[in-house]
Amino acid sequence: MARQLMVAPITALSPRRFRIDWVLVNALAVGPAPRAEQHLQRLHDAGIRAVFSLCSNEEAPAPAGLEERFCCKRLVLPDHRSADVLELGQLEDALQQLAALRQVGPVFVHCVAAMERSPLVCMAWLVQTQALSPTEALDYLMQVHPGTNPLPRQLALLRQLNHVGVAA
Repeated sequence: MARQLMVAPITALSPRRFRIDWVLVNALAVGPAPRAEQHLQRLHDAGIRAVFSLCSNEEAPAPAGLEERFCCKRLVLPDHRSADVLELGQLEDALQQLAALRQVGPVFVHCVAAMERSPLVCMAWLVQTQALSPTEALDYLMQVHPGTNPLPRQLALLRQLNHVGVAA
């Protein structure tokens, strides 16, 4: 049986507003792309120290001051709008970069809308570091981050990652 994870989601009152959902308290959070100074302030107030972007700057331009306030990494992963298909190596690369950011402190993982790419990377992190099965990781993410909606081919990658047993 998987370990019991402590969650304390921080959720905005309106779905239109910027939200931060903790996947694992004081370790990993997920949400949409920060787009304004008040979003950066909310990340800071939540204790976030690093920001991992999974979308291009054209999809979601970084707000001024992001890189001055947080340790930042960007790895552009394809989503449902892309002609490219996410590959296992890209997911493994994302996990390696996330592990490096985790050394700084709590990490906020985002894509544009936090529906596919960022939840998928968080699920992969749970599979890899918390010994959850892909199904348990999906169920858990759907509870702590409403709106999680990875594509079937992305979930297949998560199952493939689980079989490969990538080292943390």
